[in-house]
Amino acid sequence: ESVLNQSFTDWELIVIDDRSTDNSVDIVEYYLNDSRIRLMKNNKNIGYTKTLIQLVSKAKSDIFGTLDSDDVLTSDALEEMYHAHETNPQSGLIYSQYIYCDKKLKPISQGLSQAIPNGSTNLKSMYTGAFRTFKRDIYQQTGGFNPKYIYSEDRDIVFKMEEVADLKYVDKPLYMHRVMLGSQSNDPTKKPIGYLFHIIAKYDAFCRRLGTQIPNLTDKEMSIELCIASIICRRLRQRREANEYSKLAFELNPKLFFSMSNYLFRKILTKINKNFKPRSSRSLSKYSEVNKEIRRQLRST
Repeated sequence: ESVLNQSFTDWELIVIDDRSTDNSVDIVEYYLNDSRIRLMKNNKNIGYTKTLIQLVSKAKSDIFGTLDSDDVLTSDALEEMYHAHETNPQSGLIYSQYIYCDKKLKPISQGLSQAIPNGSTNLKSMYTGAFRTFKRDIYQQTGGFNPKYIYSEDRDIVFKMEEVADLKYVDKPLYMHRVMLGSQSNDPTKKPIGYLFHIIAKYDAFCRRLGTQIPNLTDKEMSIELCIASIICRRLRQRREANEYSKLAFELNPKLFFSMSNYLFRKILTKINKNFKPRSSRSLSKYSEVNKEIRRQLRST
């Protein structure tokens, strides 16, 4: 319905059902009287990324975007993105700001998208969030979405798009991302695996960029990421992979122990600042009242 409500009307919506076991097909079929909407059904369950690859191959447009089934577009999303692609022909990937919402689509907070600072890269911080839209001809230069990166195919495609074309940021919330505990991106049992494959995608991008002018991680930064990958593998009882990532990490950075110590120290400082640093006059007032109460109780004892 959020697609049907778009101010820009020249669109197609393709839905592939990956052998769902609920009433998803019945819901989609209700809307098939609109010729712009197409429904396809897989004969067997092939997984999210392989289905995503199918979707891209079936699209007729030179520009496409992805919309997860539990999320919603704002009414001007397609109009804004189409205009951005028309005015930025050199940009292969154009993305927007988004809003975190609860399961009833009530806004919780603004998303984390932002323009990529000059000389930086999504390898250092994931600046590029939803709504992501692609020029097909540039997307095809990357090899496309890759099922290898379980739960991190979206990060991998961003890294690859960075390597072939400019990325453009639209500073406007066009996407409502619903935080659902059982969803792929928020399931606590899937998050460690997603984080691990995010690091693997980073390492592959790091290797591709060696000897180029494309912004990259330093050997030290990549070694820390590989060390974290090793720790995750040990938690997942993947000892062989854990040893492999440890070996790669030490080959990149023989002083890895000291690098990890500094990394952890900075993480602790960041957490302390986040939890204890007053951020407003209201916070200062609150801390002052607490201190007065503590002093009053001490005097009384």
